[in-house]
Formats: sequence, C-alpha cells, structure tokens
Amino acid sequence: MKKRILVTCTLNLCVTTLVFAGPGGGGMSGGGGGFGGGMPGGGERMSGGRSMNNMGANYSNNDDLFDDLQERRRAREERGFQRLKQLKWKTGYTIPQHYQSDRYKVSALAYNLPQPQTTQQWYKINSDFVLVDAKNTIVDVR
Repeated sequence: MKKRILVTCTLNLCVTTLVFAGPGGGGMSGGGGGFGGGMPGGGERMSGGRSMNNMGANYSNNDDLFDDLQERRRAREERGFQRLKQLKWKTGYTIPQHYQSDRYKVSALAYNLPQPQTTQQWYKINSDFVLVDAKNTIVDVR
C-alpha cells in the first residue's frame, strides 16, 4: 500500500492531504478504506476542523480583539511610566534607559547647577536633577 502525505501551509493554516492507494490501483473499490480511499481527485483535506472560508471570516472579526490587545498594551505602558515617576534617585544607581535620551538632558548654567566634567551630563527627571556619568551611573542628585 502506498502512502503520500502533502502538507501545505498558508497564513498560519496547514492543510494536510493524505492519499492512500489500495492494491487495485486506488479506485473506490480498491481498498485503502480510510481517508481518501483512492479518490480520483487526490483525497480529502484535513485542517483541524477549519476551512479556508472560516479562517477569512475569523480574521475580519478580530478587530475587537486587536483593539482590546492594544488597550491592554497602553495600560501596561502607563503603569510602567507611573512606576518610573516614583523612582528615588540615589548615587551609584544606573539611570533607566527610558531617561537616557536627549529629551531629559539639561544645561548646568540654565538651572544654576555645578559644571559637570566632560564625561558627565545633567538630566532633569520629574522635579529632580540627576548627574550621570558615561556609564549611565548616577553621580549626584539635586
């Protein structure tokens, strides 16, 4: 008995085609007795209970699911941002990556701060002034 298995994957959907050819050449009466028992068209398709038509309908109805996931992501980011606002700065700590952008850098002269060394930079985070060195370690807090 010959067995052929063809697996076709498209858009997260795998379709498996099983063809069993019986001893009589694979006709309907030739045996094989299982899936696709020698069907001339090449057997039946199995897709885990889903057809291609159902998959298209499922994708078009996922707008609500997508919006829900986006809202959860926004809420999670907001919680993280609120936690960052509550940080207590201490010397020796590493400044979080979120605050390592030019947006938070300030001039020492503009805020009457001591002049930093060439490898240091003042950052204004919330109402605190943090002096950070080249390794992103906090040197001073004002």
